[in-house]
Amino acid sequence: MNTISIERLYNALILVVDDVEFNRRMIAHSLNAKGYTNIIQAEDGSQALQMTHELRPDLVLLDIMMPAMDGFAYCQAVRQNRAYDSMPIIVQTALDEMEKKLRAFQLGASDYICKPLDPGELAARTYVHLSQKLMLEDLQNYRKSVMAELDSAKIMQTRLMPTPQQIQMCERVYDMKIAAHFETSSHLGGDSWGMRPLSDNRMAIWMYDFSGHGMSAAMNVFRMHTIMQEFMHSGGEPGNFLSTLNRHLYPLLERDEFATMFYGIIDTDANCLLYASAAVQPTLLFTRTEPKPVSLNGRGFPLGVIANTAYDTKYTPFTYGDMLMLYSDCLVETKNSKGEYITDEQVKDNIAAAMAEKPDNPAKHSMDILLKLFKTHHPEPPADDITINAYYRCPK
Repeated sequence: MNTISIERLYNALILVVDDVEFNRRMIAHSLNAKGYTNIIQAEDGSQALQMTHELRPDLVLLDIMMPAMDGFAYCQAVRQNRAYDSMPIIVQTALDEMEKKLRAFQLGASDYICKPLDPGELAARTYVHLSQKLMLEDLQNYRKSVMAELDSAKIMQTRLMPTPQQIQMCERVYDMKIAAHFETSSHLGGDSWGMRPLSDNRMAIWMYDFSGHGMSAAMNVFRMHTIMQEFMHSGGEPGNFLSTLNRHLYPLLERDEFATMFYGIIDTDANCLLYASAAVQPTLLFTRTEPKPVSLNGRGFPLGVIANTAYDTKYTPFTYGDMLMLYSDCLVETKNSKGEYITDEQVKDNIAAAMAEKPDNPAKHSMDILLKLFKTHHPEPPADDITINAYYRCPK
């Protein structure tokens, strides 16, 4: 009751339903004497039902045996409407009417009080049920408010990522096919991805995942976005850039918070990929010349764990007909109903099959195949964000 004010409790709307006027007046008088000021009366179930729809009482004190519509019929009609699920109904019964009590509970009564009514018991049960009802309303309203904030944060998080128009522009400039999928979890997560032109022949790409869920993870995504925008052009090669990010993230994060990240620069003139990793899921490189994909090293300390961690820049050829596949750990760290995981080999085999099926433009097809694999493996909404990116260099 700490969150429910006495004024609010005593102003709650109470509906007294009884076909005997004397009984209604006695109940109303007894409740008035305890401080309840907002009491309305109905002489049968039919009138009570109409008043319930029109006035939405906070609590109903209900006689069972009445003409026209009795208390049983009233309970049944009210409980068919989910809008009244939280409205307590206290029925009045004689002490020896066990069968009627059981039937009333089956039809949705919340409690009962024995006739003849004791004023102290009446006040106590009214107090308890009103308190619970009003606190439940507060919890429901709070939940709605939190969910609205989370939905807003999800939208803002998605807007940090490239738009379809930006993706198409990068495809034209760098002669590539790019496919991207980002799906938020049932919670607010900490995944994000992006790409940004650095020059006519160099494009930065990245994917990162903050630990945890909820608003704190989302706030860290926004922090990361701000820092990246500040240092993207001055951060230098990928290793130096991750070192810079880590140095600025470290004082902003709690000690149990961190981020895994892949950051690369595609150089279309030099036909290579420069990249650095921070404990991220290995990126897969599929080439025209090798039958098996190369797993690019994803080792390294997560960002935000050690203040002055230095990250190395690595190099790999990335030329016409090659494809990079980046995916978040949700893909391979989600159990199915049997407790099984998608293996790295399954991922590689599915992408290889997709490339063989559509060799001229395998990026989107490979992404779609991985999504289908994941949805078949785990049909329910994922518990973590799932992100998949494919970058395919079109042959000359």
